[in-house]
Amino acid sequence: MHRPEALFLDIDGTILKADHSMSPSVAEAIQALRAAGTLVCLATGRSWESLKPLYDRMGLKGPTICYNGAMIVEGPEGNVVFEQDLGDEVSRAAITEARARNMEMVGYRHSKLLYEKNGPEVEAYISRVKIPSGSVDFNSLDKLDFTKMIIFSEHELLETLKAKFEKRFSSDKLSATYSDPRFLEFMGGNVDKGRGLVEVCRIHGINPGSSAAMGDGWNDLALLQAAGEAWVMGGASDKMKTLFPSDRIALSAEEDGAALVMEAMLG
Repeated sequence: MHRPEALFLDIDGTILKADHSMSPSVAEAIQALRAAGTLVCLATGRSWESLKPLYDRMGLKGPTICYNGAMIVEGPEGNVVFEQDLGDEVSRAAITEARARNMEMVGYRHSKLLYEKNGPEVEAYISRVKIPSGSVDFNSLDKLDFTKMIIFSEHELLETLKAKFEKRFSSDKLSATYSDPRFLEFMGGNVDKGRGLVEVCRIHGINPGSSAAMGDGWNDLALLQAAGEAWVMGGASDKMKTLFPSDRIALSAEEDGAALVMEAMLG
């Protein structure tokens, strides 16, 4: 295994365990790769504001893919170098459908998390992401300007909703994915982590074929497909793991699988 020029890492379920902790071996392997000259880029569904404490704790200096590819920031200052909003047409349609189904939802708007109903799903999500948030009547906003929306519900119900929206809106207007089986995420058209990888590589003059990526969720699939080399984590769904050869399935985050792959990259 060779050392990649750029390494793209999902966070939850990849470098963080179920309790949101990072093992020392993962942290040490990331720092060793950075010292060897690899550009390490986190690729997440999170906002930059919620990610920043972890980014600083890891001592990173490079780019970050946020909102599943809807935003790319550079450096510790979080300078935005790419951003694509979810259009108001799709956003308002999502609001209407979620209300009709009594589903909880949130929208990221100008670095703030907005919601209408503070139910148990929203409350748990706010507690987890720890960024400024507030309740608002979405109808009171002339322009929504959402970077991303999340609708919370049982996965089977979300699958039906996702299929309905993908039939109604073209890929130029809507990108839909799951960051968790209970989280249906809507972003702008043609947005995913894979596009983020290509854009980061373009900015830094790196051939995507010289990159590597690790992830465990369906929202990581485009990232893994865009990378030159990819590893799916052992904690991924069985269905997702069938898309990769057995020698590209790492141990789970609980078993420090990411650290073992990164250590092998260092030789």
